[in-house]
Amino acid sequence: MIYSKKSSNIILIFSIFFFNVNALNVLAQNTLNNTQNYRLNNPDNIYQFHIVMYVSVTMSILGWCGCIYVFYRTYEQWKLNDKKLKMIHKLPFYTACSDFLIDTNYFINVIHTAIYAEVWGQPVCNIISGFHWLFLMINLSLYGVIAVTTYLRICHEIYFYRGKYDYKLWLIVITTAITFELINMNNYGPRKYWCIGKPGQKVSFILLFILITLILIIICYCYFMILYTIKSQNSIRDIITNRTSDSKTEEIENMNKLKRAEFERRAAWKIISYILLFILQWLPVQINIITRWISIRATWSYVLGVLVTFGGFGNAIIYICNEGWFPREYEIEADISLKTQDTSNFGIIIDDNNNDTVLRQNV
Repeated sequence: MIYSKKSSNIILIFSIFFFNVNALNVLAQNTLNNTQNYRLNNPDNIYQFHIVMYVSVTMSILGWCGCIYVFYRTYEQWKLNDKKLKMIHKLPFYTACSDFLIDTNYFINVIHTAIYAEVWGQPVCNIISGFHWLFLMINLSLYGVIAVTTYLRICHEIYFYRGKYDYKLWLIVITTAITFELINMNNYGPRKYWCIGKPGQKVSFILLFILITLILIIICYCYFMILYTIKSQNSIRDIITNRTSDSKTEEIENMNKLKRAEFERRAAWKIISYILLFILQWLPVQINIITRWISIRATWSYVLGVLVTFGGFGNAIIYICNEGWFPREYEIEADISLKTQDTSNFGIIIDDNNNDTVLRQNV
């Protein structure tokens, strides 16, 4: 009787053990099946997966090539002109720096997805997501600050002394980017193809949409006001050209005014071309955010989001259009007799890294 009871207990223990093993096997098999079903390269998603990954990797590489080209051209220009740069050369260089960070982080972001058909695990995904937003904010803030300072210089004759190595400009840009990071820091995480924010949360994209819209409005306003001012300067130039001067001094002064207006006009047009590139880079991102809100998950929607990496390649194209294929020395900005008075700092044209004071131009 005792042995019978012991035998029953042993059988019961083995039954429970084998039942649990079988249950674990079934659970593991189901988990494996679910994982296979949700892999991004599964048969139901293979077409979209390949297109999004090919476009993402290709755009990142093209962006790198564009950034490296601008780095090289900027270095050659810097050597050619006694280790100094105008703002019209600094802007594409700063843009290339920002785009290089975006493209590098984006490539790291998607290459894991392209190889393993799934996004990075934690905590790497959160780190990549954080850097993604930081670099985007730096790019946005940079163009916002450049547009405003150019507008103030051209339209209101207000000079913004950027300090040595433009540290004041970068202080504003970095402060704005870090502020956004602090607001958005709890929203980092994985999405379908990349690490840009937690699934389901909309705070990041609402903030990004508002910020892009605000900066685009500021840029467009500055853009049109600069164009209007340039047109007005052209009218003034015609008046001065057709007017007969009463003295040699007045004639020289009028000629210098014409020179300054012409140099500022040319510099403003170049800066406007980079601002237009910025608009073309960020408008597709706005459309991509809208498609998220209305739950559109089509392939073209994801491709629009990838176009944020277009900036590096586009920046190189605009640089070539503005500066040509080879570096050249700066032209003389104004009559040398005026350089000691009020033309040694044209704001957007002359490098001000080595100046300790801001000199004003009276036109």
